[in-house]
Amino acid sequence: MTTDVFILYTGGTIGMGPREPEDPSSPLEPKSIGELFRFLPDFSLYGEKRGGRYRNDGPNPRAVEAGRGGLPFLELDNGNTIRFGSASFERPVDSSDVGPSDWRRMAETIASVYGDYDGFVILHGTDTMAYTASALSFMLQNLGKPVVITGSQLPVSAVRTDAVLNLMNAVFIAGYQAADLPLVPEVVIVFADRIVRGCRASKVSTSDWAGIDSPNAPLLGTIGERIKIRQEAVRPVPERPFALNPALDENVFIIDLFPGFRSDRIEGLFRNPDIRGYILRTYGTGNIPNDGALLGLIRDAIEAGKIVMNLSQCGTGMVEMGLYAASSELIDLGILSGLDMTREAAVTKMMWILGSGAGRPEQELQIDHRGEQSGSLFHLFFGRLPKEDAAAACRRSLIPDARLNRARISRSSLRISNLGLEGAAPGERSTLHAYLNLPETDHRTPADGEKRIATLEFEWNGRPETRIKVVTRKTQAAIGEGEVALTLVSGRPEHRFHFSGLHLEILATA
Repeated sequence: MTTDVFILYTGGTIGMGPREPEDPSSPLEPKSIGELFRFLPDFSLYGEKRGGRYRNDGPNPRAVEAGRGGLPFLELDNGNTIRFGSASFERPVDSSDVGPSDWRRMAETIASVYGDYDGFVILHGTDTMAYTASALSFMLQNLGKPVVITGSQLPVSAVRTDAVLNLMNAVFIAGYQAADLPLVPEVVIVFADRIVRGCRASKVSTSDWAGIDSPNAPLLGTIGERIKIRQEAVRPVPERPFALNPALDENVFIIDLFPGFRSDRIEGLFRNPDIRGYILRTYGTGNIPNDGALLGLIRDAIEAGKIVMNLSQCGTGMVEMGLYAASSELIDLGILSGLDMTREAAVTKMMWILGSGAGRPEQELQIDHRGEQSGSLFHLFFGRLPKEDAAAACRRSLIPDARLNRARISRSSLRISNLGLEGAAPGERSTLHAYLNLPETDHRTPADGEKRIATLEFEWNGRPETRIKVVTRKTQAAIGEGEVALTLVSGRPEHRFHFSGLHLEILATA
């Protein structure tokens, strides 16, 4: 069996070599793809004899016909063969200089040869490798072949380099058929002993061999004496044909909170008309300081049509707005949850969603597209009930996003923003019942029914307050297909309620 693999060289540490070849101590600089492969003991260019079990009968004929050059055939121990095509950035770049225009070049290069090869390898520097992997994950739609990104911590010219092993492992995963490995139809990073989903990757060390990791999601595989791929973790081959969508909107900005943070110093950023999206890196599960000025800036930005996403500064864990009072107001402002995405995935996903025009950004940014987050968050907003329309019963319904898989609901919460009462004296006890998909109900409906998802008991203090109730188990049992009807009924008919927002937030695992 022969498998065709295309190698794209962009630059980075892996391709560095001494400026003066005869002086290994001279300063390192990016080398051409030809020079890079001359450092590898098991590769050769255009039939140059280098020994080993690697056939030197010339470049991939299809690559030559297309004017792309080529590498020799690689004969594996099992008798199968991998043959290569290659391309290179005209000027290899340090990865700290890589940006959206380079991501487009990489994506367009892969798309231009997608039908000619079975897998692809991109050689890249480590500093922005995770950003590139995330961006390509979104830009290469309905990917049915491996796109494997790799690099090294030491240059290929170094005596103790990790470049050779990283490249060979990447080639094997890209040439999976010849290597008798399972197909991984995703953008992945292969580095040291790890196979990482591209949109889950982060650079975690400047010096460890395993400098790239997946801190908030399981690895797709491990590499030791054998390459082991966790097939249950790999995304399935898409049914739709491959497509390229390289549109990116670069007008996004990240803001990190810290003790002593002053909102007046970023007022200009929030009022900048060119910035369309902000990623607010917050504490813990999504908490921010009780700063009225900051909340005001966020409110004004969202009302002006901008996107604000809440992303935790923690490497592991998930944003859970509303878990603490410090973050509950953020939901009412319209801030989106970044769930458990990496910083790299959040930035590139926002660029892609805003640039591609695929659906409403407020919805699409909280939906899992490429395995970049552990689930999809569906925010069902049932509207407001103003004080002048206060009632003892209220029924609202809507049809949720068709991608909501009821069988995969893992967490749900009911939130009633600024719940107030009419007809109740301060200090008086009151009760409010919530039902799902049971429109014909009143205060006499039995409390033990499966469709009563929540009962809120509270003492009215004369001031509207936001009430939150976790209703996961009840939602799993009560929610069905199609329309979702949410009914609120006062436990005491003389008590009429009003609210500024009625929300049901549902997290469904990916």
